[in-house]
Amino acid sequence: MTWPAYADSRLSPRGYSPSTADKAFKAAQQARAIKELWLLITAIVGFLFVVRVLRFVLSLLFRRSISTFEATNRIETSEKVSPEAVIPGKTGKASWRQVPAALASGFRIIAFRIQVPLGVGSVSFTELFFIFGYIATMLSLTLTNTENLQYWFFEDRAAHLASCQLPLIVALAGKNNIISWITGIGHEKLNVLHRAAARTCLLLLWVHALSRSISGLSDKFDFSHAWMRWGATGLIAFTLATVLSVRFIRNAFFELFLLAHIFLVGVFIISGYLHARAVDFGDYFWPALVVWAFDRVLRAGRLVWNNRGKGGVEHEHGSAVVELVSSDTIRLTMRRRMNWRAGQHAYVILPTVSEMPTEAHPFTIASIPKALDGTDGQSEKDVVFLVRGRGGFTGRLLEYASRNGICRVPAFVDGPYGCPPDLTSFSTCILLAGGSGVSYTLPLLLDIVHNARAGTSTVRRVIFVWAVRESDHLGWISKTLSEALAAAQSTKLAIEPTIYVTSPSSTIPEIPRTLSRSSDGASTPSEVGEVDKELPVYSALRIINGRPSIRRILQEGVNGSAGPVSVDGECLLREEIRR
Repeated sequence: MTWPAYADSRLSPRGYSPSTADKAFKAAQQARAIKELWLLITAIVGFLFVVRVLRFVLSLLFRRSISTFEATNRIETSEKVSPEAVIPGKTGKASWRQVPAALASGFRIIAFRIQVPLGVGSVSFTELFFIFGYIATMLSLTLTNTENLQYWFFEDRAAHLASCQLPLIVALAGKNNIISWITGIGHEKLNVLHRAAARTCLLLLWVHALSRSISGLSDKFDFSHAWMRWGATGLIAFTLATVLSVRFIRNAFFELFLLAHIFLVGVFIISGYLHARAVDFGDYFWPALVVWAFDRVLRAGRLVWNNRGKGGVEHEHGSAVVELVSSDTIRLTMRRRMNWRAGQHAYVILPTVSEMPTEAHPFTIASIPKALDGTDGQSEKDVVFLVRGRGGFTGRLLEYASRNGICRVPAFVDGPYGCPPDLTSFSTCILLAGGSGVSYTLPLLLDIVHNARAGTSTVRRVIFVWAVRESDHLGWISKTLSEALAAAQSTKLAIEPTIYVTSPSSTIPEIPRTLSRSSDGASTPSEVGEVDKELPVYSALRIINGRPSIRRILQEGVNGSAGPVSVDGECLLREEIRR
């Protein structure tokens, strides 16, 4: 077998004879690359922590400025702000003071809202920047200072860089990880970086394996040794796990993906440890197992704590009430002694419904842990989930609810998780959702009402928009929405709820109006006719047949005010908001 000239110096079978100086240089460069990688990771995490602190400080300053304005411009307690009122500090005219906020808003739109299609899905510019930036950084650390890409210098460095980041990869996949605690970024968002880091790790491991194999394996490194066979086994397992994690495969066969992912990653870590231990580098792998075990222990502890009390179907602490609220939606209600923030999610385990008794499925909590009157409420809370029945677990749950009606099932909840936004420092909040996405925006509305009653919020106007397909979906939240609107009556908070029913064939129910506003703002009784739906008794509620014009809603909502747009629901609605 003859090799090309360039291969004689780069990939020929052990054709390179390193000197003692080369060996020392190689070891030094490997150590330096690992050090630079972790310094870079530490710097990024530190930067995100500083950003989090600055945002917190700025929110406090903004809240204080609003409070100062209200103290000097006192109005009557019973007076409510009309939707057309100008927000404090806003004159309706352009001002240089608005430039920083406009630049920040433009940056958020470009960085987080504009999506880049990738064939199997789409990602934001920020996600794309981190993904390609991470890959470019790892390749740069691997291939620089390699004497014109001489394989001998980078074949082992690639393995070192891949293996040293395993604790980071496992941490980014965990529900409980220190990175989320430091940066305030939820684990579900960090999962993007988990996938990017894992795929980069796989790329480097293949660089290590191929450069070793193509350049020829000496007797000391051939597959007659068990530790080499363990290395090949781990690489195959890692490759299969990565292939199964491709988005369209993961979405189509999620339960299969989950089980296979856990098994294959376990095989990879154990095999990798047995492979690296033979050359005294097993310390790269066991920290990843420690990080994984730490997450599992915390989850187990939280599971026990959240579901403490007498268990079983006959007791509230170990069960959930299953209720079919529409033809395709189930309401799960659990009575638990736990706390969470509006917009967070939790993992639900229903052993008698799932194919496997340990299956845990994430759903947004559609309730809040505090009372609408501004108090903390009872120690035991109603943890409510709205579950749309589709395929897999949710399909089985829908079938179970349809067959059994309102019933109790053994249930456990693990959570809460996620880092939802703090809306208390804004003047106007626009909450938009489509379909089951209301399980995210409804608790945000409830929390705003609670804070308004408690006097801990500067929010004065809420535009609540919900788009549903059929009119019978109104029953999902009608009682809760009615209670929230009634509780807000005694505050300065103005709520503008609008529900869009998109199906042309749906009948729009009549809104009961037992309370109407007189000229002096007092409530007077009025006649009520019988209706099919239990709708909020509130004159501001509008139910419209058609699709919402997101552009018009946003334009009218932000005119003379500033506030966040919280979105969850159908993809079409999210895309319209981004545009």
